[in-house]
Amino acid sequence: MAEKVQRYKSSFKTFLKNRSRDYMQYGRYLVQDICLEDMPLRIVSFMGDFIAMTFPILLLDYLFLLLAGGLVPYGAFRFVSLIIDFVIMATMIISNALIIKLFKGQTLGKIAMNFKVVKEDNKEVDDKTLIIREVVGIGLPIFILYLFFQFLGIIIFMVINGLFVIIDKKHRSIIDMILKTKVVVLSDKGKKHDFVVEAEKKPKVTAPAENIYDLHVYSTFSHDGEMEVEDLLKKAQASGVQVLSICDHNSVKANNLAEKMAPMYNVEYIPGINIDCDYEGHHVRILGYYINSNDDRFIQIEYENLAKEKAVSSRRIQLFEEFTGMKVHSDRLLNYNRFQIITEEMIARDVLSNPEYRREKLLQPYLSGNKKEAPIASFRRDFFAPGAPAYVPIVHPQASDMIALIRACGGVAVLAHPMHSLRNYKEVLIDILNEGIDGIEIFTPYHTIEDMKYLIPLAKQFKLGITEGSEYHGEKKANFDLGKTHCPKDVESVILKFIEKYKK
Repeated sequence: MAEKVQRYKSSFKTFLKNRSRDYMQYGRYLVQDICLEDMPLRIVSFMGDFIAMTFPILLLDYLFLLLAGGLVPYGAFRFVSLIIDFVIMATMIISNALIIKLFKGQTLGKIAMNFKVVKEDNKEVDDKTLIIREVVGIGLPIFILYLFFQFLGIIIFMVINGLFVIIDKKHRSIIDMILKTKVVVLSDKGKKHDFVVEAEKKPKVTAPAENIYDLHVYSTFSHDGEMEVEDLLKKAQASGVQVLSICDHNSVKANNLAEKMAPMYNVEYIPGINIDCDYEGHHVRILGYYINSNDDRFIQIEYENLAKEKAVSSRRIQLFEEFTGMKVHSDRLLNYNRFQIITEEMIARDVLSNPEYRREKLLQPYLSGNKKEAPIASFRRDFFAPGAPAYVPIVHPQASDMIALIRACGGVAVLAHPMHSLRNYKEVLIDILNEGIDGIEIFTPYHTIEDMKYLIPLAKQFKLGITEGSEYHGEKKANFDLGKTHCPKDVESVILKFIEKYKK
């Protein structure tokens, strides 16, 4: 018997140890604020916590049965009932305090309903505050009310506290208002356990790539890139891409690493960059290939661009909030944010996924109306495009200057997906081709067949090289896949001519 008890105790300790360690990964998840639709689940969560607080009351029921059966004398009954009353008092006051400390912001009821107590800025709450919340804000009031009014007192507590939770904009209880904490929903669509994140970083084995040359992909050195340099090379090898170029936004940091590692994966690597530029008031992008990635001028471009993007981020959010009256979770978006910038896409995803705004009339076209098929793109166009309410212009370097810089560094300047930005400004497109451009990116998911038919004669007319690129960012952007450049197989020999011409 003693051996069984010891084994059960050991198993329970192991459970607590593993559960606590598993919980520590909850901090890797994104959280969502509670909304009114979550109130039924919050009641169920409270009932779970209440059971943890009051389970010793069952001992009184057993004691009454033993008394009724004559198995316990009346004198002993009074003594045992006093002990049980003391145990009830202790569990009501401290049981959930110990649990919430152990599980770092979660009680048994909150674990079951996927809730968690956090600070108002969504950061972890320290142990002392968690204990005070449970003891002073919940356990002690419930015990006092129970002492005087029995179960009616518990109902009184639930009603009063519940009214505050419903009325408060952030749906906080009385003690949460005092301690500046709140209850949130752990989002299953947020960040996952470390071992899941690591697994997702590994490139998936996919079908063979449609094209063997992919000269326009992004790594994590871009704010919207999802894959590390080595993972891109692994995926290229696995899918059959033979020549790869990482053209990060205004950054050359991936190139030195990629050049060293590419031979390990039998991939030919071309150093690249994608520079945001201005040409006659139009935002265009210039790709630089075969550049000297160690040139300090490229580093300066990256730092200046990041500074501008940060300034624009703040102003963009301010204009959006003033126009819509909706709040953007800036602090949350900056958590785990390597570049500390907030893009239009990040704002769109944050607002459209916020449960508080599910019924906002302004958002219905993106959530359930005629724009739900491409909600993020439509949201960006409606709020952040030139002329839109939250549009903030950003001053980019002149395209002619960047073309000259790329060529001065021994590189080749290529106009990226021109029809994406200049489809309605073909006279501007013709002008920029006279600025010393060496090539045009014709084969890209951004271009239609009509676009390609229009650009190929232009390339011949101006004696320009032709390139292809998939715009692959990672798994989240399903419209772009590594090696899928929309270049016909029998045309890839033209791409090879470009590579052979400038290969060093």
